[in-house]
Amino acid sequence: MVKPEVVAYLQANLDKHPVDDLRQQLASEGISAPDFEDSLKSALLAPQTAADPSPRSTPSRASLIFLIIGAVLVAAAALIVSRMQSPSPPSSAPSSQLASSGGEAAFVGQTGYVIRLPKSYEAVDSFKDPQRSQEVVHFCRIGTDPTNFLNEGLFGQLGIVRLEVQPNPFAGSIAGIDRLSQLIAAQHQSRGDKFSIKNIQVSSLSGIQLAVELPQPYIESYILGEKVLYHFYAGLDDAVYRDILNSLRDPHAETL
Repeated sequence: MVKPEVVAYLQANLDKHPVDDLRQQLASEGISAPDFEDSLKSALLAPQTAADPSPRSTPSRASLIFLIIGAVLVAAAALIVSRMQSPSPPSSAPSSQLASSGGEAAFVGQTGYVIRLPKSYEAVDSFKDPQRSQEVVHFCRIGTDPTNFLNEGLFGQLGIVRLEVQPNPFAGSIAGIDRLSQLIAAQHQSRGDKFSIKNIQVSSLSGIQLAVELPQPYIESYILGEKVLYHFYAGLDDAVYRDILNSLRDPHAETL
């Protein structure tokens, strides 16, 4: 499970201390290995802020506890404020679903990217954050119960494909694909997963594809857009998944 306070701590210290030292430090504070790995992945893929140039020593137990408590208090305050505010009606733009005269349909995402929808499919989109910078889209057969989106084990059986879009943490890096591949491989190796990874190309965009065999089979693709990172997930590497993935068009990379 991703823990926001651990993600914040890792983002602040990954460039100052080895990962193993941070893993041991957090383990001594009661953070489990799975929670650490999930939070590490989130910290590595999240947009980074400029690092403080002043040197810092290894955090003590007291400072770590203070950091965690502070993060929890900030999160609690934000939750209280958001609940006090009246919810605004959902916006249909710029995320929208379009149909052509030939019966084909396409989904236009928050940042202007386009995905062609398979026949009898629809797109259900939402956002992880109030700033709407982290979009989550589930591609599914029309009429699919949205509660099934919470169970990744059903994705293959129900033909569900999930797409997460967030700011590209490797934008402008000539070694972005290599760095991304190393980070994803390291995470699955630490879990003991049986997997294979390869480079792929979607239109003019580069990416990597990860096929996990054990402990639970699934397929993931990470595509580096000019400004955003596209993360596709499905239970099966079937025709529906490949059609959705390969139909991706990034408005900043090419003419749609």
